[in-house]
Formats: sequence, C-alpha cells, structure tokens
Amino acid sequence: MLTCLLLCAASFSSLDSTDYQNLLPYQGTPTSMEQRDSKGNLTIGSVYTDLGAWHGFHLPDNADYYGSFTGPLFIAQEYSLHLSDSLQRLQLIDVDSDEFVALESASRIEIYSRPDALVQTFTWSDFQLNLTLSYSDNRTAVIHTELVNLSPKAQTWQLVWHGTPFNSHPSLLDYSLIKQAEVTANHISWQLKPIMDTWRIQLADAEYELWFDTDMKIILNEQSGYRAFAEPVTLVGGQQHTLVSAQRYFHTQAERGAHQAPDWDKIGVQLTDNRAKWQARLDRAIVGGDKSARQLAVKSMMTLLHNWRSPAGALQHDAITPSITYKWFNGVWAWDTWKQAVALARFDPELAKSNVLAMFDYQFTSQDPVRPQDAGNLPDAIFYNKNTDRGGEGGNWNERNGKPPLAAWAVWQIYLQDKDAAFLQAMYPKLVDYHLWWYRNRDNNDNGLAEYGANLHPMHLNQDGSVNLEAVIEAAAWESGMDNAPRFDVDSGLDVWQNRQGGQLVGYSVSQESVDLNAYLYAEKRFLQQMAEVLADASAEQKWDVEATRLAKQIQMQMYDPESGFFYDIRYTSTGSELMLKQGKGVEGWIPLWAGAASEAQAKIIVERHLNAGQFGTLIPFPTVSADSPNFAAAKYWRGPVWLDQALFGLQGVERYGYHDEARHLALQLVTEGEGILGQSPIRENYNPLTGEGLHCTNFSWSASVLMLIYQSWLADMNDNQS
Repeated sequence: MLTCLLLCAASFSSLDSTDYQNLLPYQGTPTSMEQRDSKGNLTIGSVYTDLGAWHGFHLPDNADYYGSFTGPLFIAQEYSLHLSDSLQRLQLIDVDSDEFVALESASRIEIYSRPDALVQTFTWSDFQLNLTLSYSDNRTAVIHTELVNLSPKAQTWQLVWHGTPFNSHPSLLDYSLIKQAEVTANHISWQLKPIMDTWRIQLADAEYELWFDTDMKIILNEQSGYRAFAEPVTLVGGQQHTLVSAQRYFHTQAERGAHQAPDWDKIGVQLTDNRAKWQARLDRAIVGGDKSARQLAVKSMMTLLHNWRSPAGALQHDAITPSITYKWFNGVWAWDTWKQAVALARFDPELAKSNVLAMFDYQFTSQDPVRPQDAGNLPDAIFYNKNTDRGGEGGNWNERNGKPPLAAWAVWQIYLQDKDAAFLQAMYPKLVDYHLWWYRNRDNNDNGLAEYGANLHPMHLNQDGSVNLEAVIEAAAWESGMDNAPRFDVDSGLDVWQNRQGGQLVGYSVSQESVDLNAYLYAEKRFLQQMAEVLADASAEQKWDVEATRLAKQIQMQMYDPESGFFYDIRYTSTGSELMLKQGKGVEGWIPLWAGAASEAQAKIIVERHLNAGQFGTLIPFPTVSADSPNFAAAKYWRGPVWLDQALFGLQGVERYGYHDEARHLALQLVTEGEGILGQSPIRENYNPLTGEGLHCTNFSWSASVLMLIYQSWLADMNDNQS
C-alpha cells in the first residue's frame, strides 16, 4: 500500500506523464509575419517558449510541415511577429533508394508538447525519427534530431533542411524584413532591417541565427532562404545518431556579442539543468487533486512561463508579461506583476522576486528627472522602449497613472514561500515609500481615505494649460485597473481635484474615494505590520496596527450601506458626499472581505444576500458589475465580464469569513464552466459570467496565476479517480 501511494504521488508531478501532454494548442502554421483575430490575438492558439526567450515555436498542423517546428515567432521589441512559416523544415532522404521519405507515411506519428519541450516522433517498421525542441538559455532554442535504425540491416540516411523568412509585413508592404543573410560552414545568420514603427514593429540591429553542431553544405537563395545538406550517415542495426541544431534571436549586436558560437557540451548541460528545474517546479506545486485539476495547474504554470521575458532593452530583470499572443501585452504592468508573483512564488520564488524587482527598478525617487513629485510610486507599465520623456522611442510605456497597491501582498506571499528575510528587508523600505505616496498624492482632503487619480503629464492638460478633465478621469480609471467601470463614467457628478504639497501641484484625484483602493491600502498596512514583526521593528509594527485599525473603521462606517448591505465608493458633490448607489454594485465591494476590513456582520450580510445567481453568483461567479445592475453588460470589459483576479479576491473573502463550502463550490463552478479553462485551450483574459465564454486576450498571465492559486486552495485535495 505504501509503495502504491508513493508511486501515485510521484505520478502527480512526473514531467513525462502523458497527463501533461498537449495542454495548450501550439498547432499551427504562420502564413504571414502577422496574422491576428479581430481582438488582436495571434490566430495560432499558443506559442512555446521558455527561459525568458524572445522567440518561440509551434507544432505543425499538417503533413507538409511534419519534421519542423513551425515559426519561429519573434518579438520585435514590443510586438510578436513571425519570421517564417517554418525556418527549419526537414527532408529525409533514404540514400540506399535515393528517395525522399514522406514523414506522413510513418506507421505511428506522435506530435505533442510536454512542459519542457515540443516533441515529434515518426516510427516505421525498421526506422524511427525523433525531434525535440527545448531551450538551453534565454536566447537559444535547441532541436535534437535523432535517427534510430530499428532493423538488423545497415541503413544510410541524409538530412536536408530548408527555410525562407517572410519578406514583408502585411501592413508594411514597402518594408523588407531581411537586410542580409550570411552563411558559414555550420550556420546561417539573418540581419533584420532596422525599423521603428511605434505601433507595429520595432527593430534595431537585430539578428536571427540557425546553427548546426556539424559542418553542412549550405546554399542561400535570392529570397534569403537556404538549403542545408548534412553528410550522409550510415547506421548499423540498432544504432542511433543525433544531430543538434540551435536557433537564436538577438535584439541587438551588443546582445549578440555576449553569446559566442554555441558550445554544444555546455548546451547539453544547460538542457539537463532546465529539465531538472521544470521537474522541481512540478514537484513543488503539483500537490494532488484529480487529473483535470493537475492539468489545469500545469497549464497555468506553462502559460506564465511562456510569457516570461528575460532582460532586454529597458527591462532590467526577468519578468512576466500579460500575454505573448496579444498585440499590446509584451510589456510589464504593475498590478499584473503583483498577482503573477503570488502564483510564481508557489513554484519558482526566484522568478517571482525578479518579476517584482523589474517594476521596482523604476520606482520614482525625489531625484527623478521627470517626476520627483511622485517619489515612491511606480509606472503603470514598462516596456522594452522607454517613452520619449525618458529619452526612448516607445509608445506603450505609461507613467500617466499608477496601479492599485498590491505590492506588499506580493512580497509577503513570496516571503511565506521561501522565508528569505534578506529579500523582505530589501523590499520593506521600498514598499513603505510606495504606500506613503498614496496618502501624499492621492488623499485630497487628508481624511485618510485615498482616491484614484492621475500623475502630472502633458496629456492631462489642454492646449491652453487647463486641466483636461476627461484625460485625467481616463487615467484615474486606468489607475483603478477597472478601465470602463460604471463608477468612472464621465458625467456632471464626477469632478477632478488638484492635489498639492507645499503649494506645489503633485497630481490629480477624481472626486470619489474608492472602496477597493482603501481596502487594498488596509491590507498593505497589515502586510507591512507583519513584515515589521519579522524585521524586529516593534515601533513600526505598532504604527501599522494602529493605522490599519483606524482605516478598517472608516471603511466599515463610511463606505458600507446598511440598507442594501454592500460596500460602495464615496462620491463628493457640491453639497457634500454620498455613497455611489445609483451606479450599482461592483465587484470592488468584495475587496473589504478579501482584505479583512469588513466586520463579521457586514461580511455575513454580503455573502448571504448578494452571492446568488442574479447578482454575483452567476455561472462564472463575481462579475465585475452585479448582474442585477442597470449597467451590467456581460461581454463589455469591466462592465460585466469576470476577471479572475477579482473572482479570486471574492473567493478568498468568502473563505476568510468562514464560508468554506460556498468558496469551494464557486471555485469548482468557475473552473468547470469557464470555456477552455479545462482542456487544450488558451487561458483567457476574462469570461462571460452568464455563458462562460472566454473573452478578449488569450494566454493571459494573471488569469493563469489565479487558476494556479485556485488549484492549490480548493482543487488539490479533490479525490483522483483516475490515478
């Protein structure tokens, strides 16, 4: 019995388990540099990449491309594009018969993904061809091509590869991608033509390379394509032979210079190390549950790691981006980072720390040349290219606003996983500065309740120098993260306040105090209190406790409506202030439960009154706007769709106040009813609360993070009837 239990437990996290094959839809063949759906997603469901590389691959979806890993996809600084339909297409020649072997003629064909690799196997009665693609470092994908003689007779084979890059971008027909191609005895390099088209493609002196571990006969053609002929190899009965190749992508020649010609022995060690890291992640995070639950957890892990980008351009640390497959999401956002880090810490604490540091690399200081008045705060989003204010050429970098304060939550959750007090000590003063910024720059009336708002920025001014109210309100909505939520609708009741320190303008607030923001700040005080305890700072520990207690009372007494039994923002008018009841209930009203700022009585009323199918207990629970609200729109971004981060906060709030069965039931409902959450489909940005339809962006990191946390909290102890 004990042996059986140990074997079953080991199978939960085996890297080679068939349970973890084909968890994401990598199948597809690019037909142009950029092919997207109407939402901006790449039409091929998912892309395989690893170790923070900026290029990735697909699996072939038709016999013409068998023996190749289609693509590659490469990220032109901020935009995911395809370099080729297949840059390394294999042809297999039976030298004895002088014939090409059609790979689809194999009696057995296996084409699949596993967490650490893409794999293709073709088996005939007397011969086998195996191909595996995996990553050795953050710029190098390695392909092993193995020939196996299954017969007692000698066989002679020749391998030939060919491929041609795409010539142009579909919307930039006058632009030629390839500047020049060069070959040596064992590699081809393509220099990409520099271009800085801010919203479509950005390239400096980039280079893409294909290397072989043995000399070849390589011929270039006029389209910058090639054919590479390996020397024929003879295999005696039972013998096997492996040829190794590598594809590498560099943004600049400076990057290229840091990587010499491949050291194949070193690459072998790196591949072994990376495989061991994958196994360690699974061992750490996959802790039980039925097969579908474990598959969901591994799919979530893979989604996060495909969105991992290593340092390049302005990005100084390894970080997770929201989605490699969505056009605008190859940057690093603040509150995405906090949610991602919490899940990453469960299986890779060092990567979680790096993701946090990537944002804090750009924490503003009082010496900042652009915004010293925002010392302590962070940008909303950072990208490969800085914006023009900071001497860059980027358009996506954003400092107009911040994002909700969840950094202390992320750091504390990382600490709980690895107990690294040194990391906690290094981050604590940064987190304190970040926390205090909210009260200095976003508490207009100094009453201890903060507002969302906007930073000083040229876009927030009209040409005559007056405040552009709509632009500031837009930035404030972005700062909340709930861009088009009803509570930020521009109307006559919403005003903009100017925030000043010592008479100097330091930013703007909208004329309402948001319940989610202040609940997040309450939670931050509690996390900072716990950090101060670990760091043996008793006075700070007491200070945070006093402040948190006071803020909880304000939230309970000023932001809760006893009649409707729910939390709301406070709107200020010319005659005073009022709770924003007419805008309807929003998911932000559940954040006081997540934070622990609600009273027991308030939590009881909220859970028992509002967690039904007509409000927040929809098919996919916790819609961004209650289903009974006049503003509810099931598929309209922050006016109805379920964002899984808010669903997680809702679930954790319900759990926190003792409603364990309800939380488990809703968690199970979410993962089973959400389209493609279980099965071979990309994880989506959000979901229709009434139908479960997956909406908007594909392969979305914070959704993957939430699903990992849901697995560990509510699914991992489910019985496995299939093990």
